[in-house]
Amino acid sequence: MGSILNNLSAMAASRQLTITGQNLQNTITQLTTGKRINTAADDPAGLAIANKLGADIKIAGQAQRNANDGVSYMQVADGALDEVTNLLTRAAQLAQQAQTGTISNSNRANLDAEFQNIVSTLVNIGTNTNFNGQAIFSAASVPLVISAGDYGLITLNMQSVADTATSALGLTEATNNLNTTSSAASVATLLATALASVSTMRASIGASEAELNDTSAILGIQVQNFTAAQSGIEDANIANDVVNLTKFQILNQSGTSALAKSNTAAQQVLALLQ
Repeated sequence: MGSILNNLSAMAASRQLTITGQNLQNTITQLTTGKRINTAADDPAGLAIANKLGADIKIAGQAQRNANDGVSYMQVADGALDEVTNLLTRAAQLAQQAQTGTISNSNRANLDAEFQNIVSTLVNIGTNTNFNGQAIFSAASVPLVISAGDYGLITLNMQSVADTATSALGLTEATNNLNTTSSAASVATLLATALASVSTMRASIGASEAELNDTSAILGIQVQNFTAAQSGIEDANIANDVVNLTKFQILNQSGTSALAKSNTAAQQVLALLQ
């Protein structure tokens, strides 16, 4: 029976129209942002997981950049040591030449002048080679923090080129020269040791560089997988949202029409009084 006090059909139509309007607004929001979760109310559990994955993505990305910086650091060090090897090889050649008895002392003095210049250059390389304002060979080790993926702390073992090629081996300007055959022979022995030491250091640097390249590659895979997981939770399904948009637009129009008609139903009750 109709009632002029409570228009229940209009109340029902209004309630359903409100629900339809909310769904339509949510669908439009998802289409404009490209995200399925735009507020915590959309999916509280999903939001928590997506936020954690987002943090993992950024941390792993920074860890990968740290690893790549470490590779660049190693490349600069290896390039410097390559030049050190060339200098030591030249110095060894000079020492070999100075030992022969077919040259004069004045010739040896000329050889020694070049040798002393090489020693000074080696010291300069050890002191002045730097990366991002930091002297590469000033410390025994360089900590490289790569926390993502439980890699923890990777230590790049560095050594002073100056110590390797000069003072630690007694290869200094003050005590070594090529002015005599005997001193040239002593220098030749020191140079052989220095060359072996630098070669060992370069091998260690190469191993560290290879490790960092592998670590960077693994971290890149992690970033990709984390991003895929976050996308699966957070991103909107555009195809479904387009279908829902059409559905809710139609429901909104039909609901508005139904509400208008339900508001006229009460007026029909008045016909009974005529």
